[in-house]
This record gives sequence, C-alpha cells and structure tokens, in this order.
Amino acid sequence: MVLEGYEYKVEVPLPEYGEDALLIVSSPTVTEVTEAKALRMRLTEIKGETEPSKIDLGKALVAEETARRFLIAKAISKGMGEEWTVEDVEKIKPLALSRLWEAVDSLTGFSSEGEEMVKNFPKALEGRS
Repeated sequence: MVLEGYEYKVEVPLPEYGEDALLIVSSPTVTEVTEAKALRMRLTEIKGETEPSKIDLGKALVAEETARRFLIAKAISKGMGEEWTVEDVEKIKPLALSRLWEAVDSLTGFSSEGEEMVKNFPKALEGRS
C-alpha cells in the first residue's frame, strides 16, 4: 500500500445496488485534501482561534458532510478513471455512502478517527515484524 502511494486502489462493495456492484476508490491528492479542509473551514465560518462554544454545530455538520462528499467524488473519479461530481455522490444511498467514506477516510486520515489511524500506522507495522 505504501509503495503504491496515490495509485493504491480500494474496492468498496455496494450490495445496495446488486450482488456484484462496487466502486473503486483511490486516495485524493494532498491538494484535494487541503481543498476539502479549506472548504470545511469556509463553510463553518471559523476564522482563527474560536472557542468551541461559539461554533454553530449545524454549520459545522453541513461543512463536514460537504467536505466528505467532495473527497469521495475525487476518490471515485481517480479510482474509476471517470469524472464524478459532488452531485453524483449525493445520489448514492446512505449506507453505501457511509462505506465509501470509511474507505476514503482510511486513505486520507481526513476525520479525527482517520487521522488517529494514520498516526498509529507505524505502530501497527511494528506488530507485524
């Protein structure tokens, strides 16, 4: 996986669309992940240091979901070799979308859970030796 880098692909089964249905995702680029983080910050309307109590949770949730769908579209586009838009991603059934996000997040470490997985990757490798 490490040696394949951005060319590493993950098959995500989508049984909601049929027995053999699947989509292939590949890691979005660093630039695309940075774009998603900027999009999330812009939509949350956070500027600089902000007290957690002053963050609008509704805006934060919408911003997080928008950034996720952006990254899913980029990951499917790269994995499938065809252009997917955020609008295309919004048409995906919720359970399938959740499965796709888990795969993309494991490749990017975008969420706090994903970031933690990425940080622990070297420790996981040590256990394999």
